[in-house]
Amino acid sequence: MIRPILRPRYMKNLLLSAALIGVSLATASAERPNLVVSIIVDQLRYDYLERFQSQFTDRGFGLFYKQGAVLSFGRYNYFPTSTAPGHATVLSGAPPSEHGIIGNSWFDKRTRKSVYCAEDKSVEGVGITGIDGQRSPKNFIGSNLADQMRLHLGSRVIGISMKDRGAILPAGNKPAGAYWFDSKSGHFVTSTYYTKSLPDWVVDYNNKDRAGSFLGTKWTRLLPADQYDYEDDAPGERPLPGEKKAVFPHTIGSKTNTTRSAVMPTPFANQILMEFAMAAIEGEGLGSGERTDLLCVSFSPVDYIGHAFGPHSHEIQDTIIRLDRQFDAFFDYLDQKIGLENVLIHLTADHGVAPLPEFAQAQGIAGGRYNAATQLLDLMGKLSDHFGPAKYFLYPKFSSGQLIYDHSVLREKKIPVADVDKFIREWAFDTGLFQAAYSRAQLLDGLAPGQIGRAVFNGFNGERGADMILIAKQFLIPTYGSGGTTHGSPYNYDTHVPMLFFGPGVKPGRYDDEFYITDIAPTLAAILRVELPSGCTGKPLVKMLTDPKQARIPAPPRVNRR
Repeated sequence: MIRPILRPRYMKNLLLSAALIGVSLATASAERPNLVVSIIVDQLRYDYLERFQSQFTDRGFGLFYKQGAVLSFGRYNYFPTSTAPGHATVLSGAPPSEHGIIGNSWFDKRTRKSVYCAEDKSVEGVGITGIDGQRSPKNFIGSNLADQMRLHLGSRVIGISMKDRGAILPAGNKPAGAYWFDSKSGHFVTSTYYTKSLPDWVVDYNNKDRAGSFLGTKWTRLLPADQYDYEDDAPGERPLPGEKKAVFPHTIGSKTNTTRSAVMPTPFANQILMEFAMAAIEGEGLGSGERTDLLCVSFSPVDYIGHAFGPHSHEIQDTIIRLDRQFDAFFDYLDQKIGLENVLIHLTADHGVAPLPEFAQAQGIAGGRYNAATQLLDLMGKLSDHFGPAKYFLYPKFSSGQLIYDHSVLREKKIPVADVDKFIREWAFDTGLFQAAYSRAQLLDGLAPGQIGRAVFNGFNGERGADMILIAKQFLIPTYGSGGTTHGSPYNYDTHVPMLFFGPGVKPGRYDDEFYITDIAPTLAAILRVELPSGCTGKPLVKMLTDPKQARIPAPPRVNRR
């Protein structure tokens, strides 16, 4: 059962404070690490680690299974399960209801414009021109663990990812830097929010044009074909751009490509990011001093590959097997550079992914695709038939099942909002496509019963949220093109993700406890003995922390903030 987020928050914080008194003792056997590495793998389902475990090395994912802590029932406790909310939650311990990142984008009812989660028109790109460089954490509400580490420990914080939101949101409000990949140039870039010019180490790495080196090469299976599950050319898979069939081997663009986007939906983009992470450690001197630094790394390519081929494809299995080897090399580098005994690592995902509907149907599971645009047109027509002709929606798109009314139209026609709510709810159930429907009034009053209701409640922000939220049935996904799959639902295939820990303060073992994505930040805060992020609603898993029968951790060094 999903644990509800209780309000007012001071009651939760009172309980957390009491828990942390015990936690400070439970972490006493470990010195603070030199470096914390926060790893988010975009769209990494938990079952990948179980299904492919026999094909892993001892020091990739195996590092957590053999020497770390594995939480086998870690889940998301809110809806929608998409990239930006996940990256905002992991190190804040706050659900979207608190941090305000309710989607990758949302409709601003005041400006009547769509807002991208990391957009900031007050800044400019560095190493990139146009809107793709106008990025910052401005839309995030509150603080996260990166901020608390900077304030309490004087930590140097760096965030990197192939996606801008993956680099920006985990790294907090004022890190030393956040860098994301520009698929046109093949360079890592940033914005003037962080710096006026790229550091030398970033320029040096960009000059290698690692993405360009993969163009024209082949992506083949790492292992023999008979060691892969299911079939290669499965119904519903979507070919990569420029290809006609969704089968191995894949050609990664060509040497004549002027952009580097062809590398993004391949495991070689993970290799590029891992190398850039090493360059960041070297260039920024992370983990080399007395302070505890933080490196946030978000691996995006699994998401691109999963969307195209689905979670039961040869491509996703090959990507995860290769990612295991890439982690093996990265962890070996950390051991040689800093010593793994001085590094605290956690690994999780921002969401899972639904099976291809065609795969689900082949297994005898009811599933399918529905055209969201067609359904919205049908609803708009029926609203006009019932209440009279008008444009009832400010934002005529079905974004994550969220609908936004034009309240000026409702006032003009003297239509009670409750009447529109009821009509849309009944329409939704009549379509046979939807499992649940929740109005803004319900969510503001906390009247969203059941597990799905609590997930929707935790993901609803009163200022930015929609007027009506519709939840599609299980294994039923909206489709906007041919083939592929998606995520975003409150169901287990989207919410059940790995939550892994390794390093000082962590008691190795497998834990089958109730554990949510909002619990990662307070668990790390307990190990590091820093203040909880401002909007944190989670709680630390005390039993996972090391034995208390040791000397106290030294007080943090005094930080000169002048």
